[in-house]
Amino acid sequence: MRALPAMLAFVLVLSAVAGATVPGTASLPDRATTPVDAATVAAPAPDDRSFEHSTSRSDVSVVNNHTAQNASIHVLGIPQAQVTQSSLATRTVELGPALAFDHNRTEMRMETLAAVDRIDAADSEDRKQQLILQELTTIEQAAISLRASQQAAIRAYGEGDIDSRTLLIRLAVIDIHAQALQDRNERIQRVARSVPDFSVDARTASLGRELDTFTGPVRQHSVAVLTGEADPARFFVQTGTDSVVLSTIRDDTYVREVYRGDIRRRGSGLLTDLEALNATSQAYPNAFALQFRQNGTNIVGTEDNSFLVRIQHERGRLYSFVDSGSQQVFKEFQYRPLETMETDPTEGAVKDGLELTAYQTYPGGPVRITLNTTESGDPADALITVGPRGGRSVVVGETGADGSLWTMAPGQEYQVTAIRGNSVVLLTVEPNAPPLVNGNATQSGNATAVRPPAAATAGAA
Repeated sequence: MRALPAMLAFVLVLSAVAGATVPGTASLPDRATTPVDAATVAAPAPDDRSFEHSTSRSDVSVVNNHTAQNASIHVLGIPQAQVTQSSLATRTVELGPALAFDHNRTEMRMETLAAVDRIDAADSEDRKQQLILQELTTIEQAAISLRASQQAAIRAYGEGDIDSRTLLIRLAVIDIHAQALQDRNERIQRVARSVPDFSVDARTASLGRELDTFTGPVRQHSVAVLTGEADPARFFVQTGTDSVVLSTIRDDTYVREVYRGDIRRRGSGLLTDLEALNATSQAYPNAFALQFRQNGTNIVGTEDNSFLVRIQHERGRLYSFVDSGSQQVFKEFQYRPLETMETDPTEGAVKDGLELTAYQTYPGGPVRITLNTTESGDPADALITVGPRGGRSVVVGETGADGSLWTMAPGQEYQVTAIRGNSVVLLTVEPNAPPLVNGNATQSGNATAVRPPAAATAGAA
């Protein structure tokens, strides 16, 4: 990664992360990191506030690989007492939102091109510097507006003024604006670097981390679904005070993004990269213990805003955002292949020669439904519906030839129904409490991962 002169930027590369740029973190390209071997983290030279360093795999995790193999991977979430609203619904292509998304992208792209053209057309270096600073101020003000819009959308959903569809659309538009502003921020930074004796790297880096607050992979998948670029999908939405949980299943992978604005204390303290690493290892001990020794973990960020700790581990990928003020994880992205999820089987419901079982996780998490015949134990194909107990159920798919189906768990007790010809079997499921980070009582790390029977996992990715 290119060093950023005159800024408090840190990049810790335990092992360089390979692969594509993380959705929602366009300013943090994985390909820009370079593997470096070093035993310890070196301090920067006096008066040199920009440096890049590396360390070997950290020893701060107290959980070893063996105990972490089948234990829960913790998640950032909203404590139950703070939840204001939650819902689970299927989304599909919609012309109205699709046109709005396209309009917003086009408008923001034109504004960025105009801003860069104004700077390039400046008739002196002094004028160019003035325009660069003005444009950065404009982006900072836009970021403030995005924060207010996000807070308003979360509050409106929590108070019942808008539904989950509207909240998803509003968050998706905010994501589109944040990504466009990030692109403008990076373009202006590149132009500024061509001006002699002038640097805005510290300002653009901090602004980049702030814009990351408004993006996420679930928001971006909702855009793909609503515009018809992806198949219909079920989305879980949950809110608290200035907090939101979004999750979905995409390409046989559970994708989760969480933002906890109530934890954030931006501007109230300073944070080092190792403190961010420690905060992540304490919040996600099992994921940290399972990190790959090669292509495992890296960190990027600014000490007065936030750090992003990216961990690739044996059961998925984690992106942990640590706030400089609270020194806690305030945002996460998680990607978990479905076959790696820790599940807890319910007692099967039996009726009409069928046995229905749910291998559950937690509200907003994936759940595998299995259906077998009681006579032979063979997998059975049937239509599956899910809904609140005593409420309206919706069709979520069929178990198919292998007798199994992955779907999303609602936020409260729910009922699963299997319909096969004239045979109907019902199962009531109570989701487990999520293994929340940051000292929640459920995060003992000793939960056991239970895999569905072999016949039921044949269709898993």
